[in-house]
Amino acid sequence: MEKKDTGGAVARGATAVVFDCFGTIVTERRPMPGPDEFTRAVADVLSLAPELADEVVQEVFTTLYTALVDKAALQPSTRDLLATALRTRGAVRPEPDLDQALWRALGCEDDDRYELCEPAADALRRTAAAGHTVRLLSNCYLPGHLMRRLLTGLKVPEVYDRALFTADGGPKKPDPRAFELITAGSFTRRIMVGDSADNDIAPARRLGWDAVPVDPAHPDFAELYALLRL
Repeated sequence: MEKKDTGGAVARGATAVVFDCFGTIVTERRPMPGPDEFTRAVADVLSLAPELADEVVQEVFTTLYTALVDKAALQPSTRDLLATALRTRGAVRPEPDLDQALWRALGCEDDDRYELCEPAADALRRTAAAGHTVRLLSNCYLPGHLMRRLLTGLKVPEVYDRALFTADGGPKKPDPRAFELITAGSFTRRIMVGDSADNDIAPARRLGWDAVPVDPAHPDFAELYALLRL
């Protein structure tokens, strides 16, 4: 059984604090690339004719959109979708090339598209330093290893012990299964920190978690610090 200190606060390690990525830890200076920009990147990196690249991207986007609209549907793996769309058209490409196509297509080569939210970085450090378990949960299109590459490049503090990136395939927010997966463990308290009322805050509260809404335009983590008595 988890112990509490004499002040009534949950003992260190008994609290799992889950941070959303985009809009919370990572600030998007510009919107995610659309199908046209995605198609140009895929055609260039994978040496495809524009018409073929357009077919492939439309198939990938249509499948992803269908899964994302259905809140209970599992999100398919982005890289698997791309590989399958290419293979059915006789245009098989090696995995490193698929990764590079996704990296460029999703704007990760652009120096001015993503940046670290410094208040969020401080919140990550302070939460971990206080002995709480930090985890990440992100609805995304980048496979997990590319998400980690992006976060490392942005100098996101590596204080989290686990991350669930939905582009690898599986349940996504607001599906309660995603929240349950990312907080596997003997925790007496769970806190969700994120910018989306529908995908982060409401589903966490339905599960009985505490939830801290974040405004990307004015990120303030005072509510989290109050909950953790920091």
